[in-house]
Amino acid sequence: METSMTHELNKGDTIKIRVKAGDAYSPDQLKIAVGEAYRVWCDKGQWWVDLFIPSTPMGYYNPVANMFGQRVKGVKCLCLCGAYNNSDVGAFAIGTNHEFTIEQDTTLSFFANDVPGYEWNNLGSIVVNIERVK
Repeated sequence: METSMTHELNKGDTIKIRVKAGDAYSPDQLKIAVGEAYRVWCDKGQWWVDLFIPSTPMGYYNPVANMFGQRVKGVKCLCLCGAYNNSDVGAFAIGTNHEFTIEQDTTLSFFANDVPGYEWNNLGSIVVNIERVK
């Protein structure tokens, strides 16, 4: 069983979190507050797999997943995404690089975008770098 951990970063701090393609939400999360800003990126050369289709954290176009409806609408299948308080409401695409400012006190987790309930056929993991810039 995997242990979850909630991290807090000070301005200028950077951490790495491993995100498994098959997890609904990453067990490692980030405690964040209004006004903080973060840069999230993935090092090049990382892949995870949807059944047998390899993908970078940018995701790939999957017409079947689009037809059934992915967790984050309009975002490619297996794209790295972020979620607040382990909820898909307000979830957003990260891909390989994303900067954003926080608008609420919450926790941030990560996942591979897919059709809800079909995470079971996702394999592999990627390492996500997170830097608090403000």
